[in-house]
Amino acid sequence: MNIYNTLSMLLALSLYPPTARQILRREMEQNLATFILWGTLDAVVAVSIMFQHGNWYLPAAYVLGCMVVITALIIVKTYSWTWFETAIAIMVVACIVGWKISGPRMATIMSTTGVVLAGLPQLLDAYRKPATKPMIIYSLFTLANVLSVMGGKAWTVEERLYPSACSILCLMVTMAYGRKLFSRPSESGVLLH
Repeated sequence: MNIYNTLSMLLALSLYPPTARQILRREMEQNLATFILWGTLDAVVAVSIMFQHGNWYLPAAYVLGCMVVITALIIVKTYSWTWFETAIAIMVVACIVGWKISGPRMATIMSTTGVVLAGLPQLLDAYRKPATKPMIIYSLFTLANVLSVMGGKAWTVEERLYPSACSILCLMVTMAYGRKLFSRPSESGVLLH
């Protein structure tokens, strides 16, 4: 593990306790389904990349962090599960089946795709309810992912696909939360662009 991977993991792991604390204080809302799906898919990605001797450190850290956030969300009982989360859950199962059929490289590709798709409910929530606290957290997650991209040894699936995809996803979530900074509320409380 190089310095970029070490920094990436440490930064990522340091972001989950304050996130959980803000959830427990009801200062931040997060999507439980997204975190369950992210944690499951991150586990598939981490193990499949580990079998390929690739850059698995960040997704492994994310599995631990997701467990912390999931626990906080269950404690405050702020969760819902819709048809969209069910569709993503089916994709998780497909990733595991794909891994067994096609091997770890395809599992990495499918699971990384699943992670991005599982992030769509969070992205939608961020767009609907922009807030500055999660924006800061997600901007730091973006940095953790970029550090992991820098820590990759080559431009291969097992080294850089996952952190590259997560960098883009986290940047999009950051921008969705950040739109509050550039919007003004109307009289009805709805943000105007």
